[in-house]
Amino acid sequence: MSESALKAAPPAASREEGRPLSILQVMTCRGWSSDAWAAAALSLGLQEIGHRVLLLCRDVERGRAVAERARREGVREVGFIEASNNFRPDSYLRDLLRLRRLAHERGVDAVHVHRGVEHWLAAAAWLERSGPVIVRSRHIMQPVRRHPFNRWLYARGTDRVVAVSERIRQGYLAGPGFRPERFRTVMGGGDPSAYDPAATGDRFRREWGIPPRAWVAGVAGSIRLWLKGQDVLVRAMALMKENERGLPWLVVAGRGEDLGSLRALAAEAGMGERTVFPGFLDSMGEALAACDALAFPSRQSEGTSRVLFDYLAAGRPVAASRVGCVEEIVREGREGFLVPPEDPEALAAALDRLRRDAGAARAMGASGRRRAEEEFDRRVVARRTAEIYREALRERGRGAA
Repeated sequence: MSESALKAAPPAASREEGRPLSILQVMTCRGWSSDAWAAAALSLGLQEIGHRVLLLCRDVERGRAVAERARREGVREVGFIEASNNFRPDSYLRDLLRLRRLAHERGVDAVHVHRGVEHWLAAAAWLERSGPVIVRSRHIMQPVRRHPFNRWLYARGTDRVVAVSERIRQGYLAGPGFRPERFRTVMGGGDPSAYDPAATGDRFRREWGIPPRAWVAGVAGSIRLWLKGQDVLVRAMALMKENERGLPWLVVAGRGEDLGSLRALAAEAGMGERTVFPGFLDSMGEALAACDALAFPSRQSEGTSRVLFDYLAAGRPVAASRVGCVEEIVREGREGFLVPPEDPEALAAALDRLRRDAGAARAMGASGRRRAEEEFDRRVVARRTAEIYREALRERGRGAA
């Protein structure tokens, strides 16, 4: 993905106006989560439109794995901080000094943090408010706890807060004490250039024994049934009847703790011979192209999920659980259909509607692709985010426009 993404970067003439910014992105999760993907995608987008970006990860084994994955994706500059979750004043002091040193050496304009530990570190590093602007991304639905320390952190220690969905932003603003003008919504971060909506996935179908005329649904993501709900999808597919294209097939891309249980369920439900498990795929283009529709059967909110942006970029209609902020990405009747979570019958009905009306399904896929290009492309997200940095810098009296 990284090579093609870099090749697909906009030409210099289309890059953002104004001087390039120097940015620290700080992401201290201990695994490749949706938060880590968002930070890496934003770093890539900013880098591709001409800004200088250093992504800092946590200096532990799983944090180093995040850093390595970010490098493979194409992030050019990656470093480390300790960001201890335990109360370790000596570690915090080292991190504070490192942040200040990096900001001085690199002429940093903005420090963009994604989790609580680094948020406090960045705010504490510049208590005098004379350094770079501090921007916090919020990726989860859980509201900010409104104790005095957080009130100070968000009111005085942070220049802007970027919510990854409007529902998340509204949740943070529902209670007293936070300034609405400091909160923004920027959603997306995908790379549509990694997908060809005109592709048919013929090679993938041949490789996995899927008949050329079969109608195929697909799902991608870690196989954790308690969260992702792939078992609900298997049950839904088993309810769908044969039509002129035969019985439907299912592609389950991913790996995880419940893979064995899901295989057993597919066999028990009569889907064993019509379900393929290609495992984790570095590139999902061929697998998604082989599908006629894509499913997001999650049981509960995941904030925003990367895979939905991939689905739209692939140009396929989506049947999704109405959880969290999914309806901001997949609009009912426009990019697909929304159903209650944990409802195999409703999911089967939505998929069957897509199967029966190929014209409507194609139109929904085309609508999704347009949104992927015009709203959710990581370079579009990067431009919107860079303007937030510039706005905060102007408010501080520092020219960056």
